[in-house]
Amino acid sequence: MLFSLPMRLWGPLHVLATGRWRYRHRFLRSNVGKSSYVDPSVMIFGWQNVRVGDYTTICEDVWLNVNFRDDPDKKIIIGNNCHIAKDCYFSCGPQILVKDYCLLGFKCNLLGCGHKFDSPLVPYIASGLYPGKEIEIGVNCWLTGNVTVLEGVKIGRGSVIGAGSVVTQSVPPFSIALGNPCRVTRRFDFGTNRWIDVLDWHEEHERSLPSEAQYLQTLRARHPGIPNSLITSGRRFGWL
Repeated sequence: MLFSLPMRLWGPLHVLATGRWRYRHRFLRSNVGKSSYVDPSVMIFGWQNVRVGDYTTICEDVWLNVNFRDDPDKKIIIGNNCHIAKDCYFSCGPQILVKDYCLLGFKCNLLGCGHKFDSPLVPYIASGLYPGKEIEIGVNCWLTGNVTVLEGVKIGRGSVIGAGSVVTQSVPPFSIALGNPCRVTRRFDFGTNRWIDVLDWHEEHERSLPSEAQYLQTLRARHPGIPNSLITSGRRFGWL
């Protein structure tokens, strides 16, 4: 009888039959921190393996996909005071970690896992997944928009990634990087409090950088709680 129904009805019937309509409420209650907003349109596969901190906004049509949902160590963690803009996509292998105060613009993709492509004689849609690698976005990073971060990449604290970039290699702290593949062009000099050309970067500049713990402590002292950016979170808050 089920197979005689239009395919557009299969999803709603499956949700009703399995009781999954209750999962959103359980997720918001147990896995999301105080004063955070997760838009109702957000799609989460593996909600039990997703953690969201305090004062964080996850906007319309974001997709968080934990590929290995039976393993509790495989997870997506989004920190405090973060903003994940519309249409972002996370594909988690071992782990995707987005630390505090991060801003991800529209259509950013964090691709920690994908399909096997050992042989073109096997349809890729049915080839299964390879294990993938971790992705880590450091404290107070800004992925400006339409940025793709590939597996195994770590973006250092305080960095800015230019629009449309494809990040294939790790980015050092306090960097401005852009392009496809992404390349570092400038870094922040704490001695002069300005961005300088990467060609002028020397070892003494590196030694002056605050640790991530020191940097986070400074941000928390100056900006303990940032109001949620609800106006940009979805069509429910539009029409100014």
